[in-house]
Amino acid sequence: MRNLRHRRELILRLIARHALSTQEELVGALAAEGVVASQASVSRDIAALGLIKAGGRWAIRPEPAPVRDPLEERVREFLLSVSPAGPNLLVLKTPPGEAQALAYALDGLALAGLVGTVAGDDTVFAAVEGHEASDRVARRLRSLAGLSSGSRRA
Repeated sequence: MRNLRHRRELILRLIARHALSTQEELVGALAAEGVVASQASVSRDIAALGLIKAGGRWAIRPEPAPVRDPLEERVREFLLSVSPAGPNLLVLKTPPGEAQALAYALDGLALAGLVGTVAGDDTVFAAVEGHEASDRVARRLRSLAGLSSGSRRA
């Protein structure tokens, strides 16, 4: 098991340093490092390590981009400011024509404490359950939109 782990770690180092395009080249590079391995073993190592061919050479598979929630993306894109208007209401500002999209996203996110939304052209009224819910929902929305407390994005 130790030899297997060592060989696979060495394969990762070798493909990072050298343009190796075939399993035979990889077997040769391992041999040059003092590690004897068959082509069949290297083939299993490649599969286990999840290596791919990129530009005709072996490479480490890139990490997939994190999947983003499209509703959260709408909040990030359209929310310009969050202002409390009493204990049960938040006033949310958007660019002109984007309030409906933001309200739809908020309703879809089903944030705890958010009761519902009403949208105009560039303003969304968000009804919340009370003062604590207002603070919690406002913090969450500001966080999603990258706003600091009391800030407004242009």
